[in-house]
Amino acid sequence: METKKKYSHTPERYAQRLRCLAGLLLAMLFFTGCTTEDDEPSNSQQDAIASKHSEESQAASEAAVDEADEDEPKVIVTPTASSTDWNLVLVNRENQLAAEIATEFYLTESGYQIDSRIKDPYLALLEAGKAAGMDFTMISGYRSIEQQQANYDVNYQNYLASGLSEEEARAKTEEYIALPHASEHITGLAVDLTSTALATQEGGSGLLPDLENYPEGLWLKENAAQYGFILRYPKEKEAITGINFEPWHFRFVGVENAIYMTENNLTLEEYAAILKQNEALGDSKK
Repeated sequence: METKKKYSHTPERYAQRLRCLAGLLLAMLFFTGCTTEDDEPSNSQQDAIASKHSEESQAASEAAVDEADEDEPKVIVTPTASSTDWNLVLVNRENQLAAEIATEFYLTESGYQIDSRIKDPYLALLEAGKAAGMDFTMISGYRSIEQQQANYDVNYQNYLASGLSEEEARAKTEEYIALPHASEHITGLAVDLTSTALATQEGGSGLLPDLENYPEGLWLKENAAQYGFILRYPKEKEAITGINFEPWHFRFVGVENAIYMTENNLTLEEYAAILKQNEALGDSKK
């Protein structure tokens, strides 16, 4: 699915089409007026020519209308969902949370909290992975705005201490660490899962891009959608998500949404935009 297509067209493009259509009509009129008295066709010939020109004019008009219709916004078929659904809340740099979301939490066996509404799909995901021979370690779940601020500050200070300028340290920090009010972890709908083998490496946190080459990383990418989770920050989508590739960060959006997004290679930003467009078109037809 081409998600970057511009559905609306400009007035200039409309004007260009009208000019082309007008030129075509003038050319046909000029052609019909260029016969001499000696060569003047019979009444039946004139009727045939007029009929032919009428058909050509109608075809040209219909073509122009069809071309215009192609650029009109159209409803895109998606699962039954709304951009305001609790499991589709969009949190990023452009959609920051002003405050914590009131949430009932479930405490996982790893000691991290998650939204209680995703308890069952999360446990089912882990159980299925275990049955397939995977060994997961949970690194993070819910984080408060205060915790996210502390996380951001620690990374920022470490980069400063390494000799980077303030601007450089901020840029490096934000490659992987969201702004305090822009982190999905505040929602309780995001989990960081990695391979236990990778997490237990000396000096490692387990949150490494190389996870994509481990059995656990490969299994999650292929199977997470069946349990309602998406790979939230995929490769080649950094310009859209604002976050570098994170093969460990999975976000609950619901099974139907997750499968649709995965099959169509959509980020949550892109999916939310589609839903909002559909909703706007629905409102305009009421």
